[in-house]
Amino acid sequence: MTINEADPQPQAEPEAVTTVGPGALLREAREAKGWTQAEVARRLNLRLAVIESIDDDQYKAGVALTFLRGYVKAYAKVVGVSEQEALAAFDGMSGIEQIKAAAPMQSFSRKTRQQANDNWLKRISWLVLLGLLGSLVYWWWQDSGVSHMEPGQDASARHQEALAPEADIPLVAPPLTLPAAPMADDADTTAEAIPAPRAPLAAMDDKPAAEVTELAEEPVAIIEAAKPAADPRLLAMSFTDDCWIKVTDSRGRVLVEGVQKAQQALSLEGEPPFRLILGAPHAASVEYMNEAVDLSSFSAGRVARLTVPKS
Repeated sequence: MTINEADPQPQAEPEAVTTVGPGALLREAREAKGWTQAEVARRLNLRLAVIESIDDDQYKAGVALTFLRGYVKAYAKVVGVSEQEALAAFDGMSGIEQIKAAAPMQSFSRKTRQQANDNWLKRISWLVLLGLLGSLVYWWWQDSGVSHMEPGQDASARHQEALAPEADIPLVAPPLTLPAAPMADDADTTAEAIPAPRAPLAAMDDKPAAEVTELAEEPVAIIEAAKPAADPRLLAMSFTDDCWIKVTDSRGRVLVEGVQKAQQALSLEGEPPFRLILGAPHAASVEYMNEAVDLSSFSAGRVARLTVPKS
């Protein structure tokens, strides 16, 4: 049995189809009108490089596909070529696929940059917020520090007031009683009835009357010397109602500033003279060198400004 085998005929491979872009079509229409590339670029308000890339069908992947289609459409319209034909030729180009593939990458890159910018703005916002919170905490701490200091001053003032009455109470020595001289008739009887005086009284008996008086007044002089002398560096204040104050000494150091509550007292120490600002002078009492400062000249409802002591 003979089998006739047919020789297989070689099949022709399909030729690669090269799709022509709209460049040649648009270029021919432009040259038919006698326009240069610069003239078309001026009419379309585009850069000359854009018109050159369209004529040569060389499109950069860095330009969005939407913009490229718009350039081709505008070029076709100005030179009198069918816009649909020019766009169809543009869409059929093999290089367009690369531009389409690059577009999502560009979009992703822009999105990544946008996210990075957003993250940076968030960090700056957090830093600003933390700075504001730190400022508020520092202000609160400073304000509470002044409030904690005032009760200590108040207690010191009350302690001085408690000691003041004791210093003002004079101590009087007990009267000295001397035995009466016995009568001449009853000398013997009196001598037996009256006991012999003790040594201190006998010694006092020998002193003149003036010396005895000085001895009796000596405790009073000692108590008066123990009374604390007025200190020109001290300024005492008390309040019957809420009052905003500011006290500055001659060196410019602020001794106290803020609202003082009712029934509160202060004892301030600094270099005189003191400059005082009283928001409610009717609610304040000021004492300097153990003497009250006259505030009657300041009317209620107005801020009082004075210097203690007055120059």
